[in-house]
Amino acid sequence: MDIIVVDNSAAVDENLQSVLSDIPEIRVVGHSMNAQDAIEQIDALLPDAVILDLLLQSGSGMDVLENIKKRHAWIKVMVLTHYSEKFYLERCKRAGVDCFLDKSFQFMQLHDVLEEWVHPGHP
Repeated sequence: MDIIVVDNSAAVDENLQSVLSDIPEIRVVGHSMNAQDAIEQIDALLPDAVILDLLLQSGSGMDVLENIKKRHAWIKVMVLTHYSEKFYLERCKRAGVDCFLDKSFQFMQLHDVLEEWVHPGHP
């Protein structure tokens, strides 16, 4: 499974690398900290999944999510953000998000979700 990580924090990116390296079937093919670069990478690389923060250095993660689901609906998108209020969750659901996790207390669920995406139906 090819994944692009879109997050504005180098520390979170490092933590993600650690989690992702535990799943041999996952290959990180791109990284971005801003919306326009993320959209360009996604269009060029067509990953299987994107791990996306809503707050980026420039642009909005919502714009990235909406762009993905409009142009490449089959790409799975996991929003991993500190902006977990109901407003953001509902807006992401309307845009077609596949998974929405709060960085503060759901970060470790990321591994389980990705395992399920890689091995659907396996415990």
